[in-house]
Amino acid sequence: MIAEQARRLNLGCGLIAPPGWIHVDGSWNARLFKLPSLPRLLAGLRLLPADKLNVPWNRRILVHDLRKPLPFEHRSVDIIYGSHVLEHLYLEEAKRLLKECHRVLRPGGVLRMAVPDLRAIVMDYISDPSSGGSSTSSSQVEAVSQADKLSSRVFMFTARPQPGNLLYRLYEALNNFHSHKWMYDAPSLALHFQQAGFVQVREMGFRQSRIPDIEAVEEPSRVLNGEGICVEGVKWRRQSSIIEEERVRESVASARREGD
Repeated sequence: MIAEQARRLNLGCGLIAPPGWIHVDGSWNARLFKLPSLPRLLAGLRLLPADKLNVPWNRRILVHDLRKPLPFEHRSVDIIYGSHVLEHLYLEEAKRLLKECHRVLRPGGVLRMAVPDLRAIVMDYISDPSSGGSSTSSSQVEAVSQADKLSSRVFMFTARPQPGNLLYRLYEALNNFHSHKWMYDAPSLALHFQQAGFVQVREMGFRQSRIPDIEAVEEPSRVLNGEGICVEGVKWRRQSSIIEEERVRESVASARREGD
């Protein structure tokens, strides 16, 4: 079990907000449901679909725009996890976020990011025999279907404009959080980790992690069956610091033995 005092961040948490983590989300839903009476008021005015009232948003979420610096001190966090959030940022914004994660992590802290797997999406498209196109009308229809499938999984934009009232459309125009801005495969994401200063960077399997209790936040639907990849890295700490920590632990253990 991880120490109780360890600080663990779950970036772009959405509805996945188990206890023991600091959950951070900048979506309009997270903002809206901080005030319990506001969604009901907006639904009554028909400015919010009534079915949104039943969405179980955690009101303890820390509302924060991840395009801005993280609201944590240097070296104050032990673990950072983010699932399907990095691709919603432009590449330069994503790079800044990775550097911010490095800044707030303590030496030896772990960053883990899960993102849609660009390689799996493309391989799924090109491995289908119908995706190469054909002169027959039925194959052409299927080829278009495969292209639509690819476009849908890349999710740069939806097939039709987002429905909604004026308030929601205005929010979308100002923020545009929901579409994908950049896509990654495991090597490209690992490279961005390294450029942000992380070491021991590698792709990890589903719930294979240096993070204890990772199953609390990592969902199968975000990783398995080609849906995503996970890359993990560690903030480097000097060997001298590690040796000093070992000496402190040995000193404490020795003092306890003498006390017994």
